[in-house]
Amino acid sequence: MELHQLRYFVAVAREGSMTRAATSLFLAQPTLSIQIRKLEQDVGAKLFERLARRVVLTAAGEAFLEHAEAALAEIAHARDRVAAVSGLREGRVTVGVLPSVGAYLLPGVLTAFREEHPGVAVRMVEHDVSRDFERLVQDGELDMAVTRLPATLAGLGCRTLVREPIVVLVPPGHPLQGRAGVALRELADENFVCMRGGYGLRDLADGLCDQAGFAPRVVIETGQLSIVHGMVRSGLGVALLPRLAATGAEHVVPVTDPDARRELGVVWRRTALESPPVAAFLERLLAAGDAGRG
Repeated sequence: MELHQLRYFVAVAREGSMTRAATSLFLAQPTLSIQIRKLEQDVGAKLFERLARRVVLTAAGEAFLEHAEAALAEIAHARDRVAAVSGLREGRVTVGVLPSVGAYLLPGVLTAFREEHPGVAVRMVEHDVSRDFERLVQDGELDMAVTRLPATLAGLGCRTLVREPIVVLVPPGHPLQGRAGVALRELADENFVCMRGGYGLRDLADGLCDQAGFAPRVVIETGQLSIVHGMVRSGLGVALLPRLAATGAEHVVPVTDPDARRELGVVWRRTALESPPVAAFLERLLAAGDAGRG
């Protein structure tokens, strides 16, 4: 059974005449008659009774007409929905973000995108382990992800959005408070408040301390960035964080080591860009990254 056969059948049912239906469809009448016979063979029943000057639906034809019209209406609706997605009037984009990034880097992008394309839904998925994002993008669970670079999986598109400095959060009254900068080696004897092992921010802090020649003396581990901020404010230790993750902290001192940076970027599945909403959101995100670097 072919879609065009359903259209032909409905046209004949509405016109009550093979001749008039053929004219409305811009078909030769013999061609139309052949297609109707093929459809009747497919459904296993006569759909029309051929009279002298007209055709009328059989009982089987009347039963079939309701479903044929519904099927054609659904297909027309499906085409309208596809056109709406292609025209960015509706659709969906799923974006993975690190908790330390989503609240600070994306609001402006989301606001601008929603103003341009209010019918497109954007779903943000937070995840603390940046290396998992690439797999989720590759597996199709996410369209793209804003994550720590460098990317490791081949076959994904990747662009840098921001290179942000590392800072140290210090408690009120700490000797480093008010300093213009601090070298990592100066923190070797400090107590540290850190994210738990396995989190991207913990891996970053451990790696920086290792480069400076010491292992951090961790006194508090947590899975919540807000708790890191609270524990530092309470005087339990210092914390190494990227600038975005340190937003809102009262006492922040820049780290002067030249390699003390976090590179954030966006990774995407190339085939996902076949979706106009995904391509439009990526374009907006990359433009924001270019503006921020400028």
